[in-house]
Amino acid sequence: MRSAVTVSSRLVGLVLLGVILVFTSAYSQDSDIPQRSDIEAKYKWSLEDIYPDTITWQADFEYVSANLPRLSEFEGKLGQSAETLYDCLNLRDELSKKIGSMYVYAFMKYHEDTRISAYQQLQQRIAGLDAQADEFLSFVEPEILSIPDDKLKGFIKDNSKLKVYEFQINDLIRSKAHILSPEEEAILALAGPVTRGPENIYDMTYLADVKFPTVKDENGEDVQLTRGRFSRIMESTDRDYRRRAHKAYNETYEPYFNTLGATLASSVNGDWFYAQARNYSSCLEYKLDANNIPAVVYDNLVNAVNDNLEPLHKWVSLRKKVLKLDEIYPYDLSVPLVPAASKDVTYDEAMATTIKALKPMGKSYVKDIKDGFKNGWIDVHETEGKYTGGYCWGTYTSHPYILLNWNNRIQNMFTLAHEMGHALHRDLSYRNQPYSMAYYTTFVAEVASNVNEALLMHYLIDNAKTDEEKLYLLTHYIEEILGTFYFQVMFSDFEKAIHEVVETGGALSAESMKEIYTEQYKKYWGPELASVDWGGWGGLRVSHFYTSYYVYQYATSYAAAQDISQRILEGDTQLRDKFIEFLASGGNDYPVEQLKNIGVDMTEQEVINAAINLFSDLVDQAEELLLKSN
Repeated sequence: MRSAVTVSSRLVGLVLLGVILVFTSAYSQDSDIPQRSDIEAKYKWSLEDIYPDTITWQADFEYVSANLPRLSEFEGKLGQSAETLYDCLNLRDELSKKIGSMYVYAFMKYHEDTRISAYQQLQQRIAGLDAQADEFLSFVEPEILSIPDDKLKGFIKDNSKLKVYEFQINDLIRSKAHILSPEEEAILALAGPVTRGPENIYDMTYLADVKFPTVKDENGEDVQLTRGRFSRIMESTDRDYRRRAHKAYNETYEPYFNTLGATLASSVNGDWFYAQARNYSSCLEYKLDANNIPAVVYDNLVNAVNDNLEPLHKWVSLRKKVLKLDEIYPYDLSVPLVPAASKDVTYDEAMATTIKALKPMGKSYVKDIKDGFKNGWIDVHETEGKYTGGYCWGTYTSHPYILLNWNNRIQNMFTLAHEMGHALHRDLSYRNQPYSMAYYTTFVAEVASNVNEALLMHYLIDNAKTDEEKLYLLTHYIEEILGTFYFQVMFSDFEKAIHEVVETGGALSAESMKEIYTEQYKKYWGPELASVDWGGWGGLRVSHFYTSYYVYQYATSYAAAQDISQRILEGDTQLRDKFIEFLASGGNDYPVEQLKNIGVDMTEQEVINAAINLFSDLVDQAEELLLKSN
């Protein structure tokens, strides 16, 4: 997303929907699941705060449909005057806000119960209107780009109302070096269906063609492997079951090895094609430039971790020792070292605990959290037909909304704290920024949620009543850092390596990428991790690689959040107050600058090193308790 000035309503809708799809899956048909009518109102979100009914929704639909053609009146005229430019952008924002509200309402009503055809139709209608709006807005960005820089800056100076678009307009001016002539841009647009081909082929192969076999479980019963079941099986205490499942799962991909390799290689070649066409020196520079993120941010992340892998190697060695293994294999890396906390956590208990854990954030922040808990922000319980998982969504003109499916596990409490971090970030940004600067980037989106989760984790560890409870929490924290930080850095390292092969004139194959990934895996997990004959294919089946240079943001956000939460816990009230200001800043600056403003400089390695040091300290604490209990 280059700029809010050029973001059509359709793009906003699709970006938000993408967040939802990450966390959702098919609903359960279990007859024991309650109906929505069985749930108390206090445990349901209040979508009537967006629209009291579908009649009001329909009125907005008709208004937008009638007024979209007004946008065409501005085509070819944006350079005539500051007033004309402002009037066009203002009309676009007015219509986009309404489309955003209709989009969110329709999809969240559908998520309440996916069986209801009326809401299926509602979401289909708004998706169609959204696409129509995109067509009407397609002229805006090219036309703004055709206006001379001095003239655009003069418009802003002469018309104070345009100040709300100044940052985005200046960003467009910054990007002009990489915008081609209309004829060249048209050619690149024609290439789109071709360069999107690798992702489509991957989806068909990975999701449609790959069929998993059955394996024998701990009791000798046949179990049909699925991707979801695989991760759970890797937590089984039956090692031979884990080994059989790991072997079967990975060997399933063997017939598709060359296909997946050629597909990923084609995707990387496509990245290099666009980077060269737009006058970038590398794919990394091309991908990071959309949000003006310096390449040093990426390089610092990878280099800092590579320079200090000892804590990660120590964790693998500790696993080997605690599990009493002669050799440790990849299928031994997920089995829990301590049993899960057995105590159920009700939603009401989780709310109370979360409020206590977030006390270091100050009275105003905690008040906002309490208001969210009691004012219809959250849809709590699983009901028949409801989407599963958890997410945070909302509209510019409404409070945020959170979908949960509560099952009284401690993980639900972490999800609640995490999503409330997203909700406060969204709420504060929307309340304090004009629409044109309300939407923040992916680079900072996970910071607030991870700060909340870290504060909750530290509160629970500090208040653990037994060594067993503390050890469970420590290992949970460690595994979270492995998944959100270390694995994403390893993926980022691999991405850069395969792109550099192409950028320096080399060619990629399934075999060469397998070798690169295998070496990366060995490097990160250390010399004690034994290899298996069927390993090394993991790098060919990561869907995020088809949106290249994306996963590093999980690691940078996580590191920033750990740094911020640690300093807040140490009593740094100045940073805490700046952090809350950051949450209210939306997209009013480039994301690296937004973090710098609160004293978190992602162009330096200190923040990354702090995350590594935290991990090392957690491993040391876990080691002491694990060896004590064995």
